[in-house]
Amino acid sequence: MDGRESSREIEQAAASWVARMDRSPLSAGDQERLRRWLAGDARRRGALLRAKALWLQAGALGDTSRLHGPAAGPGNAAPPALPRPRQGGNRRRALLRWSSAAAASLLLAVLVFVSIPVPTAYATAKGEMRRVPLSDGSTLTLNTQSLVRIHEEHGQLRVKVVRGEVFFEAAANAMPMRVEIDGHRFDANAATFAVRRLEGQPAQLVVQNGRLDAVGADGSFAAVGANMRLSMPTGHGKAGSTPLSATDLQQELAWRDGKIAFRGEPLGDAVRSFSRYSDTRLVIADPELAGEPITGLFAANNPVGFARAVAAVFGARVRQQEGVVIVSREL
Repeated sequence: MDGRESSREIEQAAASWVARMDRSPLSAGDQERLRRWLAGDARRRGALLRAKALWLQAGALGDTSRLHGPAAGPGNAAPPALPRPRQGGNRRRALLRWSSAAAASLLLAVLVFVSIPVPTAYATAKGEMRRVPLSDGSTLTLNTQSLVRIHEEHGQLRVKVVRGEVFFEAAANAMPMRVEIDGHRFDANAATFAVRRLEGQPAQLVVQNGRLDAVGADGSFAAVGANMRLSMPTGHGKAGSTPLSATDLQQELAWRDGKIAFRGEPLGDAVRSFSRYSDTRLVIADPELAGEPITGLFAANNPVGFARAVAAVFGARVRQQEGVVIVSREL
């Protein structure tokens, strides 16, 4: 049986720690126990921070006056008055019972809040690549200008790809994962795959290892295995799968090595790919040249080098002016 804590258990433990810290300063022993608890799982520190934030929203942390009864005023009704005790000991016990009840009520409110999954967003800027470790030991790699939102729910990792390209590598004992993109969803168990969501293009899934179950936005189903590519258009277009050779797969995933692979695309389309990686603008000034097919592997962060290679192959020339690189056959 897997003894690994669920996210809910971690969030509940974090809320308990926050309630304990609010009641009184932690003893040296409690501080050491908290330190060991935080070190035991990478998810715990984030859970503790979320619990503190929610406690602050509830107006409890750092405001012990609420536990001992604030002064009544407009919009701030005082708690019910306690009967006046005959002895000081009874007063202290009554106050302790009232404080404990108030703390328990606030703890319950925190637990209700923290039981709702809170997605964590990860993004990359233009030209940036980022590797993100997940809670189960799996990793994902974001290509340039990508954005994902991740949360764990009912023992499953949920990843929403908002834009860009993402490569997923499952750990040996990976949790089930669901990836959502443009209304499509991909369910994976111990798979290695990439998804792409670029403006004006169909959503795309490329599977390197393992298998995924794909459900389209229209409810259509497809099982996608290793060395396969699945394109899923927006709306109600029909999904299409394509087998990939080892070379095809390498070119599909070339971006992980900072490369752009072209396989016969018109030169005019190829130069637009570089705009995702660099602010340097490439312009093919000759319409006939823009229609020429280009094949090869090029460094994504070197648009000038690409322009010079194109010029050498097609007998063109390169001009640079104010952040613009112009390729032309004109003299």
